[in-house]
Amino acid sequence: MAYRTDFIGHVQVRPGLNQAERAYLERFTGSRRWRRPEGPYAVPADPCEVEPVATRAWHLPAEGQPTLWCDWVPGWDGSSLTWEGEERFAGVGTWLGYLVDHFLRPGAAASRGGDGRFADFSFDHVLDGMVVGCRRDNKQLFAVSVHENRVREEILRPGDRRLRGMPPLPYEDLVDVRRPSRPPEQPGRTAPVLPFTGAARAVPGPRPAGGDAA
Repeated sequence: MAYRTDFIGHVQVRPGLNQAERAYLERFTGSRRWRRPEGPYAVPADPCEVEPVATRAWHLPAEGQPTLWCDWVPGWDGSSLTWEGEERFAGVGTWLGYLVDHFLRPGAAASRGGDGRFADFSFDHVLDGMVVGCRRDNKQLFAVSVHENRVREEILRPGDRRLRGMPPLPYEDLVDVRRPSRPPEQPGRTAPVLPFTGAARAVPGPRPAGGDAA
């Protein structure tokens, strides 16, 4: 099962991302996060890659990553992270925690492996901010916030299963009209329903998250 979600808001990044960090994160979030032989931090030269061979790994998220797509992207010259705009973004809170834990905060996982791809990363960032999402299928309203690198998820209004199948609201129609079509070389994304805990999570350490409700 998949559902669509609309998001507003952003997360502030202090100090702002440098050029190397922005370039890597843009390639990371712009590419399918499948289980590559090179490991979970590998990014392709071309984000619009196609399946190299018929392999089960193409359909499995990279180790430690919650889904096949991460839609957090740098904004404002690296001083923020925000939703990329794709209509299906599962694991929004988990992905934010992953970026903090692995690439951004002091002592992040990528800082400890001696990987040359991260030689110019500063690993000194503090994140604060909030995004609010509204599910299209049941109108669940939820918030994903971060304060000093601690990610928290909260359900603001429970979903209502009676709303499933209702026609789009006027603003949803307008968003859909303005949303650009996906290039044909990029496969469509499906978002599995992940359990939405609504609980605080201190970094480091991943924790299941998402946006599910009755």
